Amino acid sequence: MRPDLQNGTELADRYTLVRMLGAGAQTQTWMATDRMTKASVALKILTGTDLSAGSLRTEWQTSIRMMHAHIVRVFEFHEDNDAVFYSLQFVDGADFSVLSGAPLADVLQPIALIAAALQYSHGKGVVHRDIKASNLLLDRNGAPYLTDFGSSSLTSALSSGGSPIAASPQSLAGEPAQPSDDVFALGGLI
Repeated sequence: MRPDLQNGTELADRYTLVRMLGAGAQTQTWMATDRMTKASVALKILTGTDLSAGSLRTEWQTSIRMMHAHIVRVFEFHEDNDAVFYSLQFVDGADFSVLSGAPLADVLQPIALIAAALQYSHGKGVVHRDIKASNLLLDRNGAPYLTDFGSSSLTSALSSGGSPIAASPQSLAGEPAQPSDDVFALGGLI
């Protein structure tokens, strides 16, 4: 584990960190340059001690199965003495919060595309369980992308985690995960 992440840090003899994009209790997400492809990527890096490398690997395994035009693509998992992380598509825009207060007509198309991404995920038996503005990214052209399957669960499974602001009443009551949990949270964004 590597808690001293900063601009210029190199990981896996391939990635150079450029800037932090966000942080949770156990992970940090950084924009990085991939020396092999010369492309910008995002790296989700394990930084805390409560989340295990196995848990991050499970998140990666769930995410890599999601092959949809409006779900952030996930690439490789890395685990060595320096760091545990996975690489994913870098989305070069803001999150969904920039649409707060926008006319409904401007919000409906991105919501419809995210709804299609969720329908795809639900078809794979995966409930996202953390639909909130910071997990819906917009590229510079305004195309939306669903990201962060760290709190996801198989349909009908009991699980915990996710953001209380994004939780349905059923989820808060401890009921098994259902696609309707994501629909409820998505509706709360409009």
